[in-house]
Amino acid sequence: MAIFKRRNLVNIENKKVIVSLSIIAFFILSITSSLFYIKKQAPPVISDLATIEFYSNDNNLFFELNNNQSQTYVSLNKISPYMLEAILNIEDQHFYKHNGFDYKRIVKSLIDNAANMKKKYGASTITQQYARNLYLSHVKSIERKLKEAYYTILLESHYSKDEILEGYLNTIYFGHGVYGVSDAAMFYFNTSISNISIAQAAVLAAIPKAPTYYSPIADESRNNERKELIIDQLLKQNKITEDEYNQAINERITIYGKLPQSENNIAPYYQDILIRELEKHNLVIDEFYKGIKVYTTLNQRLNTIVENSITDIFSPYSSIETAVFAMDPTTGYVMAVVGGRDYRSSQFNRAIAGNRHPGSAIKPLLYFSALEYGFTPTTTFKSAPTTFYINNGSEKYSPSNFANQYANRDITMAYAMAVSDNIYAVKTHLFLGENTLIKTARRLGITANMLPVPSLALGSTEIKLSELTNAYAHFANLGKKVAPVYITKITDLNDNIIFEHKPEKKQILNPNICFIMNQMLNGTFDTRMSYHTSVTGLSIAHRLKHQYAAKSGSTDYDSTMIGFNPELVVGVWTGYDEQVPLSLYEEKRYSKLLWAQIMEEYFINKDTDWYQPSDYITSVVVNPVTGDIANKNSKGYTKKMYYLQGTEPTYH
Repeated sequence: MAIFKRRNLVNIENKKVIVSLSIIAFFILSITSSLFYIKKQAPPVISDLATIEFYSNDNNLFFELNNNQSQTYVSLNKISPYMLEAILNIEDQHFYKHNGFDYKRIVKSLIDNAANMKKKYGASTITQQYARNLYLSHVKSIERKLKEAYYTILLESHYSKDEILEGYLNTIYFGHGVYGVSDAAMFYFNTSISNISIAQAAVLAAIPKAPTYYSPIADESRNNERKELIIDQLLKQNKITEDEYNQAINERITIYGKLPQSENNIAPYYQDILIRELEKHNLVIDEFYKGIKVYTTLNQRLNTIVENSITDIFSPYSSIETAVFAMDPTTGYVMAVVGGRDYRSSQFNRAIAGNRHPGSAIKPLLYFSALEYGFTPTTTFKSAPTTFYINNGSEKYSPSNFANQYANRDITMAYAMAVSDNIYAVKTHLFLGENTLIKTARRLGITANMLPVPSLALGSTEIKLSELTNAYAHFANLGKKVAPVYITKITDLNDNIIFEHKPEKKQILNPNICFIMNQMLNGTFDTRMSYHTSVTGLSIAHRLKHQYAAKSGSTDYDSTMIGFNPELVVGVWTGYDEQVPLSLYEEKRYSKLLWAQIMEEYFINKDTDWYQPSDYITSVVVNPVTGDIANKNSKGYTKKMYYLQGTEPTYH
């Protein structure tokens, strides 16, 4: 039986090889028979790569991708011989020997792929890659492969090997929006491509196979592994000496990480997002790849305000980081994204990729759930030190308020929101059931893995700033669906529309409950509501000349502030990448100060609207701390509170 099985396996493997060889034979025969005809065609024009123009929301061009204005072209004799040897070694060792197709490599890759039952190994030559870069998109299809073969034959027939190699090295993508070896050397090492070392050449040569995977910024260890492979092969092929090998292997590489095109690169974090977003439209724009215009939602003025505010507020001597995400809540248009204090030192976008604890900034989602379940702004729970017995009493959970300050009496939801009372939040969370908050978060677009535990009400789950800000945008838009939009339209260079964003108008939350929520969130800055402790917006309330709804959140390691009005929602996070505690007073204030400055600068000398109650909303003047209805004998601060009709308190 074992012998029979072994023979079957051998037969299967033999069949795979036969099929592969048949495909290879057909492929070679097809190319050979086509060569005579194709070579008679006119030589292809080698022009610049596709022009992709990006426009901000006011239709101003703010950057171009991969044309002669955005990349530096360098002749082959100005490129370091180390770079030439490294790229030929790893990408196409037989470049100067084949006619555009490396048949031995094709045979080997087909056999290896058949043996592995998947496409694991490629066989594209430098000429094929260059043809793809010049004339085609990167969408994988049989049609594209046939066109690629056609242009490969034409290139090899009408241009010298040196001309092809020079063009290739000036058009390949090195990640982070950088094309061509010259700009890549400047971006990664701040040096000329003619002066790079063997090790630096190997670092660059390691990238083009998969720029987002092998970039030394994205993953240093993966790049280093491929870099060492290249250096090893250079030694084995006698391209470098033993001494050069040892020097290259031991050289300490410093990554500069600065875009070569401009000292004042506009919205670089936003540019990275747009390049990724554009990949989603590859199938749509494939036909127009030689030139397109991309109309985006970037608000250059707001983005500049954010960047300048960061410079104004943060100490230049601190390594603390920040992120800002800003949206128009009525459309979902993302108006500004800043993923860190300095793009040149770190391209990691903390606004859309960073997962951090939101702290109490999660509470509006919890309290919205409570309003849906019948709570009102004056529903009360007692604020006092409390131990919760969970899991049938087998575990104890004892949360505390900031600085262990408690009202030691019944307080309203509106007051608990304003002063960020943790005891009220956990009681509400457990009363509703620990899955209720998770369900609300999912409805509002939060994808984080949230566990149904008591501490969830205090922000124990890490969440992306962009997702939490988008969740708040639903309140700002009075319950209509909101999702981030970066690209509104794509056209060809003659303004013919290829793609256009179609807004989705869907009501997913009760607009009246959203209005009540927004009124409660405005209490963050109502300094008269301070009773046993201050409202959380006290430190910036005097800076605000417009009306806003907002909530802050803080943990030992994170500080978050998210707020809005009907026109703009802005989320801010501050903390250390290394999870260092925020111990200094100023560090804990940065997010609030930054948020306040951004909002006020954006709306400077401008009147803003506020939300108006519908006919389904009633108002009652109450004591906002206790919920007691105000009358002529009332003492303390009284305030108008809003309720769904029929849920308002009555005086007895």
